[in-house]
This record gives sequence, C-alpha cells and structure tokens, in this order.
Amino acid sequence: MKPEYRSQVEPRLRPGEELIAACACQLAPGLPDPPLWLQRPRPQQSDLERRIKSRLPGTVRNFLRPSEPKPMGRFERAMEAPQWAIDNALTRAAHGKALHGGWEGRAGQFLTTHYSAAFLPAVTLMLAVTDHRVLALADRAKLWQVKEVYEPQWEAPRAAVAGIRANPKGLVQRGRFDLVFADGPWIALVASVPTHAAPFAARVR
Repeated sequence: MKPEYRSQVEPRLRPGEELIAACACQLAPGLPDPPLWLQRPRPQQSDLERRIKSRLPGTVRNFLRPSEPKPMGRFERAMEAPQWAIDNALTRAAHGKALHGGWEGRAGQFLTTHYSAAFLPAVTLMLAVTDHRVLALADRAKLWQVKEVYEPQWEAPRAAVAGIRANPKGLVQRGRFDLVFADGPWIALVASVPTHAAPFAARVR
C-alpha cells in the first residue's frame, strides 16, 4: 500500500479503526448507466459555489445550472426498459460482465451512489478496507489543485463484503478486481496501477 494512499484514508477513520488495505481505482469498462428512475437528485452546492455563481451574468448562470431528472411514471419506465437493456447488452458484449446482482443489491447501490454523488462523477476512487468498514473515497480535486483530494462517497460494514477478487478469469483487463459482497452481488473496478490489484486483494483476504 502506497504511503500516499494511507495518508488520504487515515483522516477518515474512526477512533480505534485499523486500515487494512487501500487502492486507487476507476470503474471497470462495461458498467451500465443506472436507469433514469434510479438516479438521485444532485447534491446541493456549497456556499462558496453559490457566491461565485451569483456574481456571474444571468446567461452564464443558466448555462451552468444542472437540470434535475424529471420524475418518471409507469409508462416512462416501461418505455425506457427495452432501450436500457439493449445498451447494457452491448457494453457487456464489448467488455464482459462488470455488475452482478441488480440495482437493488449493494453493488448496484455502490454504482448508483457514484453516478449521483456529484454533477460530474469522479474519475478516480480510493477503495479502502478497514477492520470495520469498506469505504469508497472520490477524488474531488479542483482544476487548480495538483494532488488528489479524496472525500467520502460510499461505505458499507466490513461484514457486508466477502472479499476482493483480483484478475477474474476470462477477461484481459489489466488491474481489474471485483468487489464481492457477502450476499452475492459484485462490481468490477480497475486499479489505477494494474500491479496493485493482486496485492490489494491478498491483503483484504
């Protein structure tokens, strides 16, 4: 585990909590976009962001204002489902299966949280495993910041995770590992440094 990984995660630990392993990663290719009816409202802007945008011209503010997803009724869900299924099948054919267990499982909740945590989902995550929890921190560094700035995005009890499965058979994605949950679902991620995937999985195991 790189020292900079430890320095990013340790400030987020609770008193007495022990960090077992951490790995910088991204979502694996082939993960589907969540259906519109599962997308959550965007988080509120900070006071600083509101003050800065309030000084911009009205046309610029309107351009920067994110559009909230519209509520979907039963008819809209029925119309969306076939197209979403086709898109999902195409990505799976190109990259292999990267999500198992449906959107209601912990793996699906992990992905939904990632897509809805910010207006632009983070490119880089830090997955950390402690003796009590599994955490996903997201890099929220601004354009002018040189180093990563990780903030909490998702967590689950340690008992909810069965382990990390590195380099699944049948796939050629270097550095891929699956976050496997105790109740069966799993989600695929790719280590930012491919050679870190196997040691990360071994430390968790």
